[in-house]
Amino acid sequence: MKKIYTIFLFIPFISLGQIINIPDPNFKALLLEADTDNNIAGLVKIDVNNNGEIEQSEALLVYDLLLPPGNITDLTGIEYFTNLLDIKCSSNLITTLDLSNSTQLITIGVDNNVLTSLNLTGLTNLFFINCGGNQLTDLDFSTLTGLEVVICGQNLFTELDFSNNPIFSQLRVAESPNLTTIKINNNHPQIFTQTAWNGCWDENPNLANICVDENEVAPLQNFLANCTITQPINIYTDCALSNEDFIATTFKLAPNPTEGNVFFDNSVKQYNTVSVYNYLGQEILIKNLKPIFNEKFDLSGFEKGVYIVKFTNERESVSVKVVKE
Repeated sequence: MKKIYTIFLFIPFISLGQIINIPDPNFKALLLEADTDNNIAGLVKIDVNNNGEIEQSEALLVYDLLLPPGNITDLTGIEYFTNLLDIKCSSNLITTLDLSNSTQLITIGVDNNVLTSLNLTGLTNLFFINCGGNQLTDLDFSTLTGLEVVICGQNLFTELDFSNNPIFSQLRVAESPNLTTIKINNNHPQIFTQTAWNGCWDENPNLANICVDENEVAPLQNFLANCTITQPINIYTDCALSNEDFIATTFKLAPNPTEGNVFFDNSVKQYNTVSVYNYLGQEILIKNLKPIFNEKFDLSGFEKGVYIVKFTNERESVSVKVVKE
């Protein structure tokens, strides 16, 4: 009797997690809409198999994303688009964004959202970013070795530090009320003229400290003057020091607080002029200085309050607060 053997082949179903979780319906709808007749993904159809989902293999086909203004609040799922070179999602409602997986990115446009967090870690190819018009309080640029251009006005930064960006050269930052410090000492020429990407650093009322390379002090002073920025700004070149440390190592003002005369040693730095500004940023006193030990200026004729005192010579300027009692 012939035996018949039935062999059951059990082929296990292996889930590779191919379908990407995209919780924001507006973001997902745009990805599904991307086709060869529109620019959402640079004339690329993303949903190749027409199953109404975005899969990991489909995300890898995308090099450009242009998401029009709308109501996108969440870009969860973007982490699978690891071949992206360019992304623009301006004028949406995105609050947090992590682009660190897309290490090929060259340009980013995330302006006019409501971002409070933006992760750019490891994007060594990034050349250009526009993140203006958000609610960012800090942004780490330190790993962006290819960064050249930043547009970041209308944010809540207190400090912008480009000292670790070896080819950074253009900055547009304005209307940032909390900004106090900019560091651009990267041993690379900064562009101090207005271009499409480089603009005046105006309407930053609390900007008081700018650290630059030694050969850029004079160009920066001209840039600020041409932008009619009249508030006192401390321009210095030792960026390892805080502003307070820099003042302390430059000279000491005494007494401070004062009822009138303020004395200081002007024999080392030899500042040419001292200017005094009130709380409105108005210059109320200017005096030519001598290179002597016991130089002074007099606040006895002014009201009680806090004043900004700016010392200037051909190489640098430095500002410090003085209290009049």
